[in-house]
Amino acid sequence: MNNRFFYSFILILFFCCASNAGKVYAHHGGVSTAFGPGAPVETASPMTLGKGKFLLYEKIEFASFEQKNHADPENIENFTFFNTLAGYGITDYLSLYLVMPYAIKEQDSLGTSKGFGDAGFLVQYGFKYGERNGIRGFYNNGPEDTIGESYTTNDLKMSVLGGFTVQTGDITNEDNNGNRFDMGMQTGFAAPTFMTGFSASKMLFQHFTLTGETSFTTFTRHDDGKPGNEIRFNLAGGYEIFENPQGFFQRVDIITESNFLHLTKDEDEHHHDEDDSGGTILYLSPGFRVSLKKNISIGGLLKFPVWKDLNRESEQQGAEGLEHYRAILTVTYSF
Repeated sequence: MNNRFFYSFILILFFCCASNAGKVYAHHGGVSTAFGPGAPVETASPMTLGKGKFLLYEKIEFASFEQKNHADPENIENFTFFNTLAGYGITDYLSLYLVMPYAIKEQDSLGTSKGFGDAGFLVQYGFKYGERNGIRGFYNNGPEDTIGESYTTNDLKMSVLGGFTVQTGDITNEDNNGNRFDMGMQTGFAAPTFMTGFSASKMLFQHFTLTGETSFTTFTRHDDGKPGNEIRFNLAGGYEIFENPQGFFQRVDIITESNFLHLTKDEDEHHHDEDDSGGTILYLSPGFRVSLKKNISIGGLLKFPVWKDLNRESEQQGAEGLEHYRAILTVTYSF
């Protein structure tokens, strides 16, 4: 296959997905495997950890929701998510992750629902299309493609990600009136979820890296119903504005992301669709990533819903697409 055609096909795929259509476990805050210099913040990176390396990752996400007259006096005010991730590189191309979320959900007049969410397990396989020993082709990630090496290389890097959750989160939190919060206000689900995803990135020109990602998450049924499934298409560009490999601040990247999310309708306990749920949202998300000495990376992002098509939007409140904004901060440390 012609190399130029192959690269163009991959990049056009992601541009189309972003224009026509999170991380993982979005109803409880997303977690993406995005870390290291040049990597996005919300969009998953194809970079793997490297053989024998560990990763500690913390993501804090705050969502402030619009207040609606029809929901008074029980408007959902805001959600705060703390997602802790630990990873280990089995090989240079295969990484395993454990995710433990914690959520705080505020609802006007009804109080606060808080507690741990469902533990998640992820596996990532990384590969690339590039040159090795003078021969171009597909290869598993090697030491030069992992978190300890330069991210912005000429190879087209790719990865496949899959995972699931187990029920460890709270599902019986009660409001100020002694009634159990609705499913969307609980911090855990009563049944497993499953996700799969694909990501790719390439340095298009010096200092600029383009990353694309798509993922699908499905929620299984429990006694109270079933949350809608999620389809995500993310596209991110990162431009390096500063580099000093010998300094404390080793690199600074400006990040711009477009995050597309489609949610199918929730289902109630009778297997009926809840027509005032689900829809399609496009976020525009400016941010940054700072790489420090000792393999520490800090990323930040502000997500703004710039377009949405929600089912019965006038009856929804406290859902994706109806935020004022989402603020995200990530900190990673590898060793």
